[in-house]
Order: sequence, then structure tokens, then C-alpha cells
Amino acid sequence: MSGTTLTIAEAWDIYRLRLTRKILAELSHERFLVPERLSGGRYAVRSDDGATDYTFSAEILALDSWCIDEESIRRYVNGVARPADPVALIADFGTTLGLTGDDLAAYLEELTHTLTLGADRPAERRVPVAELAAGAADPVTGFQAIEAAMTEGHPCFLANAGRVGFTIDDLPRFAPEYGGSTPLIWLAIRVENVAFAAMSGVDYDELIDSELGREQRDRFAELLTDRGLDPAGYLLLPAHPWQWRNKAARLFAPELAAGDIVELGPSADQYQPQQSIRTLFNRSEPARRYVKVSLSITNMGFTRGMSADYMSSTPLINDWVHSRIGDDEYLRSVGFEVRYEAAAIGYRNPTIESVTSPGSEYRKMLAALWRQSPIGLLRKGEELATMAALLHVDHLGHPMIGALITRSGLEPREWLRHYLRAYLHPIIYLLYAHELKFSPHGENLILVLVDGLPARAILKDIGEEVFILGDCEDLPPEGARARSSEPDDTRNLGILSDVFDDFFRPLAAVLHGHGLIRDDDFWDEVAASVDAFQAAHPGLADKFTRWDLWAPTFGAIHLNRLQIGNRKRMVDHDDSYASMVATGHELVNPIAGRRPSQATAHHVMAGAQ
Repeated sequence: MSGTTLTIAEAWDIYRLRLTRKILAELSHERFLVPERLSGGRYAVRSDDGATDYTFSAEILALDSWCIDEESIRRYVNGVARPADPVALIADFGTTLGLTGDDLAAYLEELTHTLTLGADRPAERRVPVAELAAGAADPVTGFQAIEAAMTEGHPCFLANAGRVGFTIDDLPRFAPEYGGSTPLIWLAIRVENVAFAAMSGVDYDELIDSELGREQRDRFAELLTDRGLDPAGYLLLPAHPWQWRNKAARLFAPELAAGDIVELGPSADQYQPQQSIRTLFNRSEPARRYVKVSLSITNMGFTRGMSADYMSSTPLINDWVHSRIGDDEYLRSVGFEVRYEAAAIGYRNPTIESVTSPGSEYRKMLAALWRQSPIGLLRKGEELATMAALLHVDHLGHPMIGALITRSGLEPREWLRHYLRAYLHPIIYLLYAHELKFSPHGENLILVLVDGLPARAILKDIGEEVFILGDCEDLPPEGARARSSEPDDTRNLGILSDVFDDFFRPLAAVLHGHGLIRDDDFWDEVAASVDAFQAAHPGLADKFTRWDLWAPTFGAIHLNRLQIGNRKRMVDHDDSYASMVATGHELVNPIAGRRPSQATAHHVMAGAQ
């Protein structure tokens, strides 16, 4: 490599190799591939047609985690050495994956786009992790610089940044990896065709005033009046500019002509797209809410629209969750925060509603959700970073988590203890004390950092991700989709699968692979942290026993298998864990047998004998 910058060829070589490594590791973890063990710690897999061999060096860590040395990967086609190519790799195993014809081609399209976003980004967008971890004078700038620097996407999914629908000109404006910003397009829609819902205490007029400002709202009202329309007969809805220009404005052209929908113009504020691509952060007024909007591009296999049907119940679910945990003393004591989805709005087209079912993509063209910003929660000296940043490795091969540890001045294991207290403890508490399971992966959590050290955590994306496992008789009927009935023997998967397998497994691999914390030491720290949490909450002992986090094994959930098996809708919210667990694949619980209090008890008993 040429210094701290890369040539185009160097970038493509690096990211081809990275994605090849991830594909081999995840498909081996999910047992699509069963590598043959060779001598010297090397392994091999052979393509479906027998023409191509891949060999590599790897360590198999806890949770069937394949820690593969990227530089060791070799590809041989009919015995001739060829460069690693992740797209060819998937094509080589299409039959094994159950993908053929157009389904395989569509998957390869998403995979190619995912590769390109890492390999082909402009040189100025490649920021060394030392610079990211150092923070910025303005915490908002630092927060959004980290958000735009990510290249990994979801740690388990392979084709995770397809952005199918965006043109090459759209990417700099709307893809988070480019760090750009855009205004929203504001629409006025006749009130009888709009569903608006909000949390308790959130009023429509106050919400719109706080998001637009009184001056812009008055200007929009004048535009309606000038057309001979009564502003009182309309509600205002923000739309993604791509969605409006490429989808909604064409589909709803008759309604535009009739004045049922009126385009008012762009927002005065500029918004930066986040890694969860439909969600936009207000760069002009950071204390204003995030806006999540319909975006009918294909990403991770399905279209990212939003419907009035779904959005109308989201604030009600947030209201209910807030009523349960908003005043929780333990969560307050550890500084754990939740950013709630305060309000939502969606358009119901009468004709389309009459001929489609609630899940139809045609009902998902225009909707928006407002989520509280984390900026107002910051205290002096605090910074923000998406938890996904802990898995980020820059273009020079340096891990973000290593840079944060260095800045903190602590030893890696001590840094890890702080992180586990800030993140893992409140997530366990929410499940065991409140019987609420979320999806606390990297992009749904924001870490609050002080000099690179995690101090506390902020949870977001409540309405779509929460599973209410306990009593919820007071939940409004509209929020019934959040209810979930799980037997005792699968409730622990809210931690063992969602946290340990989906996030800690790749995190441990980054730490182990970069020589920061050995895999065994990582899981020793996790075990000690879980043990300490349980000891501090004796009132939850019955649930700790019934939903056992120390169970010897638990069923694996293969995320890529689920996605590949249903390219339109990976899972339904109503699906139970039991329906998602892979047949015949039990993972060994990495903390089983590591419980410090039990080890001490065994030692004392042995000494007494």
C-alpha cells in the first residue's frame, strides 16, 4: 500500500479479500460449508462443480466462530491460482446455498454493491480509526464522522448493503458511506387520507413546529392558501427525496393533479443518512428528532418501504414501553437511556388500499417516523458512537476498538469490563426484569464514550424490534404485533443468540484476530460480568434459573439461511425463536463452565474434602 492512502487497485484487492473472508467464515459458521481440515491449521472447501478450491488458515473460536487469516486465503480454479473474488465465491456455492437462476443473480447484485461501497469509496472518505477515535471538538461532528466511516454493515449478513435502486449519482447524496446530507421533501396531504399517531404528550402542531420551525411552516401554509386550498384540511408529511422523485410522485400523479397531495418543497434543514439507511440525522439542528422515512430500494433482500398500517401503532408501542421502563431506578442508576419514536405519519391512498393487503409494497410509499435525538442527553466531555463502530476495521487494517482502547489508557480487558457493564447489564436487565427483548445489535445501540471508554448506552429502534414477552394486557390492541409468546427454554436466546452469537462472536473475533484479547479471555470476562450482574439482582433469581444463561448449549439461528430462504421477507415478527432455530445445530454456550462464583464454590468444596 502507498502510505496511508490506497490506489484504486489496492482498495479493491483489500475489500475483495475482506468480503471473501467474511463469506467463508459465516457460511462455515452456519454450516453451509464444512471445511476439510488440512495440515498446519489450514482448511479447504471445494466448489459445487468441483472445479475451484479455496484454502485458508483459521482458528475455530467459541460459538463455531471461524477466525480466518485474510492473507492466507488462496483460490485455485482447475489447479491454477486466481485472486480471491467474493462474487465468484458465492456463485461457486450457489447450489449449496439453494440459489439458482435469477435468485442467484439478484443476490450477486446485492453482494457486488456491498463490495463496491467498501472498495470504491472516494479516498477522502477513508478515515483512519485513530482519527475517528480521537473525537472532534464538536461531538455531533465526531458522532456523524464515525457513522459515515463504517464499511462492514451487519456483522453476520453477507449481502448487507445492496442499495438496489440507487443510481451511481444517487450514492453520494443518499448512501451513508459518503457522509453527505440532503433536505427532505415536505408534502401536504388531505387529512382524511393520513394516519397520524403519537406518544402521550406529543401534539401534532407542536411536533411540526419543533421540526420545521414556525417560519417554514407558515411559508408552507401560504403556498396552500395561494393555490386556493385550506391549510386546515391538510397534514404535513416529510418524504425522502429519492422516494418522492422515483416512486411516489409518479404513482400519485393523479392525486397531485387533484390537489389531494401538494408538494411544498425541501426542508430548510439538511439530513445525513445513517447506516440504517432509511433513518436520517438532522445536521442543521441536531437536537431535533431523527426522521425515518419510506425508501423503496432493496437492501438485504427486501424493500425498505414503510406503511401507515405499521407506523400507526409504533408510537403506541413506544408509549407502552416507556410506561414500563421510563422511571426504572436501576436503568437510571447506570445511565441507560432509550430514544423513543415519538410520532409517526403515513399516507393511505384510497384506491390502493381497496385492492391491496396491509403487507403490500404499494402501501409503503409515503410514511415517516420521528425518533428522539441522543444529542440532548450528552453531558460535558461525552461523545457518541454507534456500537457498530466496535467492529469497524479501517482501510489500513486497524480496528476501531483498538484505537478506543488506546485512547482510554486502560488495558484491553479492563476496557472490556466497562463496556460490558454499560451495554450487557442493562440488556440482561430489560429481558429478565421487564420481560422485554430487543434486537440490540450494533446499529440499534449508541455508546456514550468518555475519552474512548464506554460510560453508558442508548437504545433505539423500539417499535420494530421490541418483543413483549411478559404481561401486556394494558397494551392497546393496535400494538398486538409486539407481543410474543416464548417458552422458558428459548427466552435466554434474547441474550445467547441476539447478543452472544450475533454481536459478541464477531467482536471477539476482531479482538482475538488483532491480538487485543484472546477469545478465551474475552468469554471469561463475559462470564464474570454476567455472574456479577446476577449476584447484584437476587430478586430475579427465579428467572435466572428458568431462562438459564449458563445453559450448556443453545440452538443456532442462521441469519443468512433465513435471508436466502425468503428473499422477500426474512422473518415475520410473529415467528417464534423455535421456528428460526437451525435444525441440528447446537452451539456450545461460551460462558458455560466459566462462572466465577461456581468455580470458587467448587474450589472451596474440594479443599474441604
